[in-house]
Amino acid sequence: MSSEKISPAMLSVGEPVISKEMAEAAKEYLNNVKISEGSEDSTAITAPNKPGKGGKVKSSLGGVANGDTIGLVDEKPTKKPTAKAGPKKATVAIYSERNMRWNEVGEISKGYNIVSSEAAEKWLTRKHVREATPEEVASEYGA
Repeated sequence: MSSEKISPAMLSVGEPVISKEMAEAAKEYLNNVKISEGSEDSTAITAPNKPGKGGKVKSSLGGVANGDTIGLVDEKPTKKPTAKAGPKKATVAIYSERNMRWNEVGEISKGYNIVSSEAAEKWLTRKHVREATPEEVASEYGA
């Protein structure tokens, strides 16, 4: 290792950061570089443009009105088609006096439960479970 002391660079007011030759070479390079439409520069850093949560408008970098500058642009997310609901399964309201779990059937909690008709047939074989009327369920939930 040499005994030279390394000191940080000092900038003076009015002194250029890079030499004039380097500045001219960079300017000429940038003027000669042409990127055609649709092709990407291999040195460019890109990222996928995903919409924000809840379909909110997302800001990103893009061309501004006059076309030769870059700035923040608000993008409106495209709407995705909603999945259509298939045919509804027949459901039955049951009342259970306690929490129960049945491996082949499922789980119910104390109170009113909405289950499929197949599961209701099995649950109603238990002595602590009974079928609930629509009026009973409606009065319980304030409707």
